[in-house]
Amino acid sequence: MAIILANKVKSPDDASYYLDDDWDFAGFYYAGYGMFSSGLSVGLTNIASGVSVGIAGSSCAIGDAQDPSLFVKVLIVEIFASALGIFGIIVGIIQSNSCNFPIAPLE
Repeated sequence: MAIILANKVKSPDDASYYLDDDWDFAGFYYAGYGMFSSGLSVGLTNIASGVSVGIAGSSCAIGDAQDPSLFVKVLIVEIFASALGIFGIIVGIIQSNSCNFPIAPLE
């Protein structure tokens, strides 16, 4: 996700310390907050995925040790728990598609 977000940042054509008043500052804010929200959603869903895999994995390991015929059911539970992270990455990519920084002043 960091590679996708890093490729979205472009330097302005007229790079100076201060930008003139004819720049689209709302576009900068929109792109910045969009990148922040996509990174935050990916991070939080991956934390939730890691916690759920840890909790489910602990319980499933105990259940599998008691009854080895539960292995396939345990595997399905682990796959569902890890799918949360994949869904978070998909949502982050969709959110970051609208983040485009202005590179030239408004006309």
